[in-house]
Amino acid sequence: MKPRRIEDEVFQHLSGRWALQILLSLSNGPLRFIDLRRAIPTVSANTLTTRLRELEAIGFVERRQLPPPTSIQVYDLGEFGRGLRPTLEHLALWKADLCCSAFALRR
Repeated sequence: MKPRRIEDEVFQHLSGRWALQILLSLSNGPLRFIDLRRAIPTVSANTLTTRLRELEAIGFVERRQLPPPTSIQVYDLGEFGRGLRPTLEHLALWKADLCCSAFALRR
């Protein structure tokens, strides 16, 4: 069996369900878990947790604890996620154009 290339593994994670929505949500800055749930209301808490852990393991997402007295964790783009920021911005613009076009077609 042929070993998998690292880029194949990365693209598999990025093409997984919810990955792009998570990265798009975090491209505007750090968010608490509950804020991510609100930004992507159709994802379950378990699925969001799983996807965040996967994206964190490969460096697209970082999780950090806020200083006491809070025990809040926030998620932000990791090193590789920050490298994707320009692409994510273009993707967000494309998504907005697509939504506007679809809305105009329905009228």
